[in-house]
Amino acid sequence: MSPQDAQQFSREAQQRLADAEALRRELAKNGQPTRELDKAMENLRQLTNPNFLEDTRAAADLRSKTIEGFKDFEFGLRRAMGEDSTRVLLERAGEVPPAYKQHVEEYYRSIGKGKKP
Repeated sequence: MSPQDAQQFSREAQQRLADAEALRRELAKNGQPTRELDKAMENLRQLTNPNFLEDTRAAADLRSKTIEGFKDFEFGLRRAMGEDSTRVLLERAGEVPPAYKQHVEEYYRSIGKGKKP
């Protein structure tokens, strides 16, 4: 990843972190548990450091760990809200921005593999 790409990725991670923090505040205000979200946010916080992204292997591992954390959070939240947590969400409001397309594809591939026992 070039230094410019690392900085761009870092800025995007900072925006996603801000979104997650806003969600966390809303959940806490409504008495919902935030432990899984907090763990995923901590991983995402590390991805906001462009220097960390220089180690491509560690960065890739952390991205995978972060994605898993958000999936675990989503699963737990959907279950807590009484939704069918086994169904896959297919409805979309629009196209995925090109900058996120690879990450979205990675997310759906990881869902398809299923959880390890």
